Amino acid sequence: MSKKLILAVDDEPSILLAVEDTLNLDYDVITAKTGREALKMIEKHKPALVVMDVMMPEMDGFTAIKEIRKTMAPSAPPVIFLSAKSGMADIEEGLKLGGFDYITKPFSPAKLMKKVAEVLDRMEMRKKIQQQSKKP
Repeated sequence: MSKKLILAVDDEPSILLAVEDTLNLDYDVITAKTGREALKMIEKHKPALVVMDVMMPEMDGFTAIKEIRKTMAPSAPPVIFLSAKSGMADIEEGLKLGGFDYITKPFSPAKLMKKVAEVLDRMEMRKKIQQQSKKP
C-alpha cells in the first residue's frame, strides 16, 4: 500500500525541513513556502492532509484555509496548523476557520506524528461512515 501524501507549508526552510524529516518516516511529503503556493499544490496533488504555518508572506495560513474551504469543499484536505502564534485567540481562530488541530512552535516531532495520525484516522473513519450510510 502506498503512503499517504502530506503537504507541509512554511516559509521558514529549517521548519519545513524538520516537518519533512519527521513525517517522511511514515508518509510521502511535498512542500510549499506560501499559502498561495499551497493552494496550487493541493489542487494538483490532492494531499491527504496539510500541515500549515500561520505567518507567511503573500498569503497567511488563515487566509489559505478560507480559500481551501471555499474552493475545494467538500473534498478539501484537513489542515493542522503549526505556528509560533501561540496565543489562545490565534489557536481559537485557527480552529474556528476549520483547522483540525493547532500545534505551537517549537514543536515535538512525536506530537506532530501523533496528531497527523489521529487526523488521518478520523478522516478514514468519516469516509467509512459515509460509505456505509450510502448503502441501501
